[in-house]
Amino acid sequence: MATAVEIRFVTSRFHATPWGHHVNEAALEWPPSPWRLLRAIAAGLMRSGADREAARGVLGPLLDPPAYHLPEASAGHTRQYMPWEKTRGKTERVLVFDAFLATQHPVFAIWPGDVADRDLLGRALRAVGYLGRSQSWAELRVVDHPPEPNCRPVAAGARASPAEEVVRVLAADPEDPDAFEALFLTTDDVRARGLERPPGTRWVRYARTRIVLDPRRRRSRASTGRERTPTTAVYLVESAAPPPLTDALALTELLRRSAMGSFGRLHGGSASSILSGKDAAGRPLEGHRHAFYLATDEDGDRRVDRLVVFAPAGLGPAEQEALASVRQLNPGRGRPEIHLHLLGFGERAHFRSPVFARAVRWRSHTPFLPVRHPKVRGPEGDRRVVDGPAGQVALELRRRGLPPPVGIRAIRGARWLEFRTHRRGDAGPPGAWGFEIEFAQPVDGPLALGRFCHFGMGLFLPAEP
Repeated sequence: MATAVEIRFVTSRFHATPWGHHVNEAALEWPPSPWRLLRAIAAGLMRSGADREAARGVLGPLLDPPAYHLPEASAGHTRQYMPWEKTRGKTERVLVFDAFLATQHPVFAIWPGDVADRDLLGRALRAVGYLGRSQSWAELRVVDHPPEPNCRPVAAGARASPAEEVVRVLAADPEDPDAFEALFLTTDDVRARGLERPPGTRWVRYARTRIVLDPRRRRSRASTGRERTPTTAVYLVESAAPPPLTDALALTELLRRSAMGSFGRLHGGSASSILSGKDAAGRPLEGHRHAFYLATDEDGDRRVDRLVVFAPAGLGPAEQEALASVRQLNPGRGRPEIHLHLLGFGERAHFRSPVFARAVRWRSHTPFLPVRHPKVRGPEGDRRVVDGPAGQVALELRRRGLPPPVGIRAIRGARWLEFRTHRRGDAGPPGAWGFEIEFAQPVDGPLALGRFCHFGMGLFLPAEP
């Protein structure tokens, strides 16, 4: 007879940091790892007064990795400052990212073998107060008729279906004679031995349904067909050394490269024209319907704190999947990694950001880079500049179908020259300019114009809050 355990999260949230990750990576563990579940049962057995032999009779048949029935779940996180006593008598505040999975339905773990004492297992499960981090309150119980599993271990090299992804979680190694005793070691014991992972464990790969940010939205689209494809993804940027806004071009280029790489890995080496801006033959797309990668400083410290991907043509499920898998960027040259926390997918109106504001006056946030070289035309004595920077701004607005501006005023100063304005092998005309654009009526953002506008150059934000 199989053994099945129902796990119901009291607050409808599962908080857990996967083994080998830091909490601020905002990594998600789904399904709950078999090792975590066995450790919780072992703790419950000790609280129930079971001796080692009785505990072995319960835990022994559960050392094999279980199958799971996973409900629909959505990903989320909170951010808060926590006190940290770095040195004796000196307390600092550190920013903590508490990632979690939200679900209103229980998880079922199903083992093929039967335990020696189901009553003892039931008492041990009732003694478990949480699973994962301590705020992840849970109620566990034995059930006789679990639903059909939808998440099973897969062999090395096996591929998941398009609707699934393969994840790695920590599990007991039933072939290791130390596996049972290792369940009773503390984390400090493992660290003291200098081990990468607890003794008696192994990594097991599971195929699971891909995590979505809002399962209700997926059901609505399937049932009504009227749900619009999201156009926008927004990331929170976190790093030990936040990148300066002057490196916006390098940062957005890195984000694009990472998104395209994730897409290729997830889809057999294929490419997304939305993410790359190129068709199947490698020709650049026209019409500015593909993804804009934008970097913003929204708190005025001249450091990038948000990354935005905006694609007027829409971000399909495959693009969302690729973007959701980008969790960190490596700027190289010994600089610290940049951690990305996806805030969600949606329409522009779903996000409170100046990028998506509606305004009459817009001011350069990153420099406008001319597309063409300015020229001097006309006969002697009647020379005039053609394709000057302000004229190119007006031309860009006209080509985007925006109303003609009331005025385009240059913002003087050397700060625009502090920005990186060149991509490798694509220098373009010289010069970097700042402008303030005024329209007769409010227009909607994003507003990005000029060369490398799809990499965040020529980004304008409202001139007034």
